[in-house]
Amino acid sequence: MPIRKDSKNRRPETPIRKKTPNGDIQVIDINDVEFLRSFVSEQGKILPQRLTGLSSAQQRKVKQGVRRARSMGLMM
Repeated sequence: MPIRKDSKNRRPETPIRKKTPNGDIQVIDINDVEFLRSFVSEQGKILPQRLTGLSSAQQRKVKQGVRRARSMGLMM
């Protein structure tokens, strides 16, 4: 019997889709605060990878972008 792929067992699609021609992940723009806020909870904590649906490399880029935006005073 063939295995059926249900949508409930699949990971959600990632909000970061664009990649550079060499296959690297798009650079996170720290000036785009609205985009970064979608990865931060109401308390200001960075959401975990299992909730955001990002890959490991994408999660690291988002984490770095949020931290840089915080240090520049763009996000609190």
